Amino acid sequence: MEQQKLIEIIAKSLNIPSGEIAATTSLSHEIGVDSIEMVTLCRNLTKTFNCNLNVAEIKEADTVEKLFMYIEEKQKVS
Repeated sequence: MEQQKLIEIIAKSLNIPSGEIAATTSLSHEIGVDSIEMVTLCRNLTKTFNCNLNVAEIKEADTVEKLFMYIEEKQKVS
């Protein structure tokens, strides 16, 4: 999995330009993802990366970089 692909999925899910998202971008503080957007993002990430994620896990990871590492770990376990 490439981090850029994760950024593209986040951008598409939240309807924002991918150029506004960096590895250190906080989903909650910098982007301001609300609960409905978080559910959409969760569904799209689970589908795209074939791993079982939930909203709480995405909130806990918060940054793109941490979310990337978390998804990679989940994929290894699956």
